[in-house]
Amino acid sequence: MKKNTWLTLADHPELLVGQYLVPNFISNSVALIVDEHTYVLISPGKQMLENWPAERRGEHIELHIIMPNGFHYMGVPTWQQAFPNAKLYASSAAIPRLCEKGIKENGYANGIRPLQSEQPPLPKGYDIVFPEGHRAGEIWLRKTSDKGNSWITCDSFLNYERYSNQPIARFLQKLLNAAPGLKLSQVICSGSIIPDTKLGGILATQEVFNEEKTTSYLYAGI
Repeated sequence: MKKNTWLTLADHPELLVGQYLVPNFISNSVALIVDEHTYVLISPGKQMLENWPAERRGEHIELHIIMPNGFHYMGVPTWQQAFPNAKLYASSAAIPRLCEKGIKENGYANGIRPLQSEQPPLPKGYDIVFPEGHRAGEIWLRKTSDKGNSWITCDSFLNYERYSNQPIARFLQKLLNAAPGLKLSQVICSGSIIPDTKLGGILATQEVFNEEKTTSYLYAGI
């Protein structure tokens, strides 16, 4: 996939997907098209703004940004500069860390909107899922249709086609069994993010991974 470019998916016309580089790894951004003036970005990379279409910019555009956990935020300030009225969302568990990092919605007193009580508009068939036990406050989006369920996840799943050419990344992928192909994140399942006393996140992750109705996965973030 060409980097820093938004691509459409034939099976999901309401979706735009792009890849960008962070140190040693490829990361993903996802955009949901709600209507011609309304968009929801999930983990927007700084580099992905450059090729965001001109017709989708301006005061007539309503932009909503979801940070899928407490660590995927670094591109948000750049997008806020281009869209100063963008609304910011995260789970209540992720918000304290994000606010500590200086991530706040312009003109919104509480900084970031908690997804448990306020959600952006979503295309038909989408809902937000809150897996239990994630210290990082991770959320997933689920698309339900007659073809099955499709998921937009974050750090709970990995799907690298091959091992990285970067020595450090390659070493970590092999150490953590993080490539190639669809993998459960060993960082999540080891207790580094989910404490041993909170297995809900692990069980929820395994349930999605094994769910018979699941037809596809998309990855916001790494």
